[in-house]
Amino acid sequence: MRVILVLNNCDDGSAVAAASAAVHYPSLFLDIIETEFEPSKAHVGSARRLAMERAWECRPDPARSVLLTTDADAVPMVNWIEKNLQAIDAGAHVVGGHILGDAAEESLLGPAFLRRAMRQLRYTSLVDLLATLIDPLPHDPWPRHSDHTGASLAVRADVYAAVGGIPALPFREDLAFVSTVRAAGYRLRHSLDVRVRVSARLEGRASGGMADCLKGWLSASAQGLPHLVEDPTLVAARLRRRRACRYLASVGSIYETDLDAPAALWESAFPSILSLGWNSLSVPALVEIVAPDDPDAFAGVEVEAAIRRIEQIVGDMKGEVSVA
Repeated sequence: MRVILVLNNCDDGSAVAAASAAVHYPSLFLDIIETEFEPSKAHVGSARRLAMERAWECRPDPARSVLLTTDADAVPMVNWIEKNLQAIDAGAHVVGGHILGDAAEESLLGPAFLRRAMRQLRYTSLVDLLATLIDPLPHDPWPRHSDHTGASLAVRADVYAAVGGIPALPFREDLAFVSTVRAAGYRLRHSLDVRVRVSARLEGRASGGMADCLKGWLSASAQGLPHLVEDPTLVAARLRRRRACRYLASVGSIYETDLDAPAALWESAFPSILSLGWNSLSVPALVEIVAPDDPDAFAGVEVEAAIRRIEQIVGDMKGEVSVA
């Protein structure tokens, strides 16, 4: 199996270490690319695109090949490849793996950090559960997770080529790629069986990456700042917009929706739909325009209050389903 390792702007002996380790795994064909990007291009987007383009060029079977990518600080589980391929065989075009923190490293960051991490995990899990209730997707059912980052992505080679590959962005190239894939109508699966463990390091090369996030958490805890997250009301509104976009495909008119939104509200809330000519767009593309993921959403609600609110919404919705 070909394993492509891009070492960009490295001076730490990574190539020697990788070549030495590969000796113990003769079933792997290690393809090491050492490169020095110019300063404006010396970032994760350039490196990941270079790796994925090499992988695509070397694919053994254009019709059946799958490209997988992970990060330098990540340790995929021993069945990572197998579980990704199972998800692809089951109908997914792209698979996001579940990202888990290294428990030993996280414990070194102290109890306050661990409490914050557990609350954040509970909040994000509830948000994803809410998504399956408001905007259910048959190809990505509950139970699932919400990760689809470069630490664990698998994509069919033909799909990768069809959307133009991963963009060489300085950060969030992975999220941009997934958004493009979904907008093109391809199916994204968040399989709980696909798992990767990542380092809880505080020094990272990617600006705005995991290391910066962890440092921000530690700093906030040290200052006694509250743990704030996005308002669940805004989350639910975004999910309803997604559902409404999908609903348009079945009713064929922007004025026939019954999702507690009169026509006047549609016109004011979604002027882009009307100006772009919503019926000329595919539904998946419309979703990505009107209600995309928002990793920079304003965090203004204390996490415990947000958790209680989502639990209430989820409980009410499940009660409605049970009664029905």
